[in-house]
Amino acid sequence: MANFKFIANFRIEQPLNLFYMQRYFEQLLGDIAISIDNEKNASAAIIYELSDWLSEEEEERTAPVRNLQDWTGIYQEMLPPPHMLTDEQVYALLEALNQLLNIYNCCFVLQTTVPERVQYATIRDNFNQEVKVKTWHMGFFGLCKPGTEHKKCALGEHCQCAFYAGLFTDCIEEDLSPDEERARALQIEIQYLKKKYENDWMKYYPYHLDKDYDDEFGNPYDYGLGDEEE
Repeated sequence: MANFKFIANFRIEQPLNLFYMQRYFEQLLGDIAISIDNEKNASAAIIYELSDWLSEEEEERTAPVRNLQDWTGIYQEMLPPPHMLTDEQVYALLEALNQLLNIYNCCFVLQTTVPERVQYATIRDNFNQEVKVKTWHMGFFGLCKPGTEHKKCALGEHCQCAFYAGLFTDCIEEDLSPDEERARALQIEIQYLKKKYENDWMKYYPYHLDKDYDDEFGNPYDYGLGDEEE
């Protein structure tokens, strides 16, 4: 297993230490690959019955909790600080960690575009966390510690909590008609798309929420699915 202490005493700017860093980096990728294979094999050995299925609410309430580091065998101190890695190493390590988290059903999900180096820093800073071991529904990697102020986490200006809070800043509790609720949903969805996709947001326009695209009978836009069924 990769031992981060192996490289901690070297100054990365020295040519010799670049050699040691690359050796360590390759060993770390190997450790992650082993962890992925271990979980694949463990999951394949379990047989699930349909009668074991749980609703999302019930699984959220009853799922066992494990420390992600102990579960995967990959520890925070094994992950080098971002400043010690080249861009290529960050990209490769980020891809490997995302594969690892997906296999362990602890998905790293972002709703906005975030630089790869910031993504890696976020995973590294939060790798020592307790996660729910879910079988039937998607689990998620915690992006920050509970109680962290907006934009004070590793994501900084890309803070996902601040992003969601901003979507509802102008919303107030009120009784709305169905048409008004739909218009409000369209407004919120457009705000979300603009923040997530920026100049490309129109590629994902929610036509089904816009009454101007309803058919002659008042049915929401169906993206051509109705034609396929006929």
